Amino acid sequence: MSVWKLMRIVVLLSVFFVILLGTWMNERRLAGWERPIWVTVYPIAAEPRKAVIDYASQVDEDFFTGINDFLSRELGMYSVFLSPPVRFQVAPVTQELPPALPDRHSPVAIAWWSLKMRWWAWRMQRNDGLVAPDIQMFVIYHRPDGADELPMSVGMRKGMYGLVKAYVGKANNPHNQIVITHELLHVLGATDKYVFSTGDPVYPFGYAEPNKQPLFPQTRAEIMGGRIPLSSFDFIAPKSLEQCRIGRQTAEEIGLFARLQEG
Repeated sequence: MSVWKLMRIVVLLSVFFVILLGTWMNERRLAGWERPIWVTVYPIAAEPRKAVIDYASQVDEDFFTGINDFLSRELGMYSVFLSPPVRFQVAPVTQELPPALPDRHSPVAIAWWSLKMRWWAWRMQRNDGLVAPDIQMFVIYHRPDGADELPMSVGMRKGMYGLVKAYVGKANNPHNQIVITHELLHVLGATDKYVFSTGDPVYPFGYAEPNKQPLFPQTRAEIMGGRIPLSSFDFIAPKSLEQCRIGRQTAEEIGLFARLQEG
């Protein structure tokens, strides 16, 4: 092996180590909940229609007040008092779409997509002119009856970013806030608590009140469970974050329960 080839390998391994160390330190810091989390929201118009572009252009920090209200209420249950929990900043609207999501059954395609997505996210941050955030949330707006460019929403802990499938219109904002919060908590380490094939919440961790007697009907959805259980076979979607909660397992996953024990 030549000296130059060996040097290239050492440099690449060093860069990889620095990235891993930086990611680990960032995850640890965010899990401590010692200061507000900085989140940059990128409104993306999925269609070149005026109605979609105009709506996405109107998105500002006030669109996310409900998310901070929800987090303030739920974090307070675990003795975490931040005002606000998240500092949102909004980048200029764009029509540039992220790399298309891969086939979830192909590890190679997923790994390649992850590399492309990290490069794309870095490039978006480099050009947004805003404070470097802890987390990037790419909110892709569609018409409710339009073609969906994003098949599903995702939150990636390792990349510290989320992709959110959202819909234009004031009436859709409560639903959009639920999805953004769900994916934001994924980025912070929370796992899904529903059956992927059906969307039904899994008992007990996907229930907002797993110890309620009688168990049904529930009145709220666990934010990572996604639906309100009315019976063992009947579930409905929450209308807003007012009907959602952060359950114990989710709290543990994002570091809140550790804070409660320390207190």
